[in-house]
Amino acid sequence: MSCSYKVAKDELYALIDKWVRDSYPQVQLRKEEIYASISIPKTEFGDLSSSVCMRIAKASGKKPYDVANEMIDQTRKGLGKGYIKELGNANGYINASFDEKRYVKDTLKEVIELGDKYGFSTVGSGKKAMVEYPSVNPNKAWHIGHLLNALIGDSISNMLSACGYSVNREDYIDDLGIQVAESLWGYLNLGNKPDKKFDTWLGEQYVTVNRMLSDEKVKKEIDALMKRMEEGKSAEADNGRKLAEDCVKAQFETASAYGIYHDVMMWESDIVRTGMLEQAMKIAVEKGAAVKADEGKYSGCMVVDLKMLKGISKEFDNPNEESKVLIRSNGTATYLAKDLAFHMWKLGLLKGSFRYHMFAEIQEDGKPLYSTGISGESIEFGGADIAINVIGSAQRYPQLILKSMFSIMGRQDLAERLVHVAYGEISLKEGSLSGRSGGWMGKDHTYTADSLLEDARDRVVKKAEESKKKVGTADEAMAVAIGAIRFAFLRTNPEKKIIFEWDKALSFEGSSGPYCMYMYARANSILEKAMAKKVEPDKIDFGHVERGYDFELVKSIGKAQEVLEKAASEYRPDIIAEYLMELSSGFSKFYENTKVVGSGEAEQYRIAIVISFMQAIGNFMRLLGMNPVAKM
Repeated sequence: MSCSYKVAKDELYALIDKWVRDSYPQVQLRKEEIYASISIPKTEFGDLSSSVCMRIAKASGKKPYDVANEMIDQTRKGLGKGYIKELGNANGYINASFDEKRYVKDTLKEVIELGDKYGFSTVGSGKKAMVEYPSVNPNKAWHIGHLLNALIGDSISNMLSACGYSVNREDYIDDLGIQVAESLWGYLNLGNKPDKKFDTWLGEQYVTVNRMLSDEKVKKEIDALMKRMEEGKSAEADNGRKLAEDCVKAQFETASAYGIYHDVMMWESDIVRTGMLEQAMKIAVEKGAAVKADEGKYSGCMVVDLKMLKGISKEFDNPNEESKVLIRSNGTATYLAKDLAFHMWKLGLLKGSFRYHMFAEIQEDGKPLYSTGISGESIEFGGADIAINVIGSAQRYPQLILKSMFSIMGRQDLAERLVHVAYGEISLKEGSLSGRSGGWMGKDHTYTADSLLEDARDRVVKKAEESKKKVGTADEAMAVAIGAIRFAFLRTNPEKKIIFEWDKALSFEGSSGPYCMYMYARANSILEKAMAKKVEPDKIDFGHVERGYDFELVKSIGKAQEVLEKAASEYRPDIIAEYLMELSSGFSKFYENTKVVGSGEAEQYRIAIVISFMQAIGNFMRLLGMNPVAKM
């Protein structure tokens, strides 16, 4: 089933398409071009608008206004059969007006019938998506940059699931990297013992070790340790895995507190030890994507010759380096090599021999968390139709090399199925995010995701008291705090820089998570006053529908599926956040200007609007991981 707005948009498309084919067959417009011409005009101009007559006018030498009149005259007989009842001409723009009663009746009925599934889609049915996030090195606590990554990945997973995809939420654990080797060296040599949450303690020790790297003896010991870890089958390798697992368990406490969950953890060490890396390198060499360097500074290394990528993307036309190393001369693999093997497996090019065991039998969301390992059962996590990596914008170039290697191997189809969702920087005015330098270690508290949530909870209670709002129980206060953080982090296009400001994030007025949550609670209070939680759509008198705040709110509610599909296809949670603000603003105008309880014969109709608003905004808040509360 499609939402009312989407059906109306399809109606306008069909009218335009038939008219263009009948009257201007020489102007060949693709379906995408016609849809792109359709937008939402200012309220006084109608409900939908199309600029298609501008294109026709340019091709035919006529004036847009005259072309628009032609279309209106020739399509008049097709009106009145669906939602569009009238077309108008505004300086060459075709403006369509809906049949208000039909649109409202169908929208409210659909919301009430579908309930928690309202606004959802089936565009991804039968397809499998793997979403990788946040892939934090297992030697430190999450800072807010890691949290941003996790929130984006979690929301994208929610959106894809709501579109019918089978989604595997996956966390890649780089337990063979230099950072873990440095942390393991510190663990084995410094003699410190954990005295706080393990990931926080390990991160502080990592900073200490990093300050010792000017000592060549220490550096050599760490390099040797990393090689033994990668070779496996040693006490060092076992200790490194145990250290990383303990850190990940602590990191997952943070994730759980924010309502972030995964299906599977993929360990880098298992990619190497299963032989998948060797398989991947063999395929890359056979397909011409990797070569062994015999001379120069890369002698003895397996590399990607960047000159081979010329023409695939403009970034490779004048590369700053000749090659990118896959396998170093000492036999250790770079991150790029292991990432290539991993994505060959993700997209079904490699049949990996991963075994899985339960890392956590039941998470807070009620699902188990699996982990790769030496032993366990066989589960089909790979072979995805689309692989989505949430990684910072700074990694755009390595991700582009990865995609391009698939193209060189003659698998452009796989290159297109690999998606990099890039995100920009996020900062707090108070603290740095650098894990290596320890900027997150403030004088009085740490600038971590843990401390951010603790601070948010306290601030929510104080802000609510100042605003004369009530947040109820401690759990409700925490829900508002999480909602505030999630909305503040996700309301901006992922690629733009974010500066987190408490006053804006926690405001109960304006563009914020608490404001959207307050509108939900306000709607609930209206229903409690009316002592009504449900209505029967077939018994509602829709004779009270007017072109006012009621219709404008229902019109927005009817856009839900269109909004979801756009957000999911572009991997942009900010589109959902913008829609939440549209719904909240529309409801605020509605209840401030429209009497609901005690409005006589119109009461049931208006109660249906309130119920539908609560359902729609609640469904879409949950896509961002926000849990609406009934009282505020």
